[in-house]
Amino acid sequence: MKTQKMLGKLRALLRGPLEDTPRKKICKAIKALKARQRELEARLMQTEGKRARQRLEQKIHVIRAQRLKGQQRYREIKTG
Repeated sequence: MKTQKMLGKLRALLRGPLEDTPRKKICKAIKALKARQRELEARLMQTEGKRARQRLEQKIHVIRAQRLKGQQRYREIKTG
């Protein structure tokens, strides 16, 4: 699954109220983003070009930020 599609799914889950957000779907989206992040980090290690490295680093940064938002939402749902 492409990164934009994964981010879109997580974004949709984060928009609604806490009561309507399914915990399992958020968990699944977070795990998919984590796998994608690790894949991009591995690709970053092998990339030589400066511009290509910057693009990969930017994608990793966005994925990391969205994962953190998802994790916070998951914890909010879990506690209350």
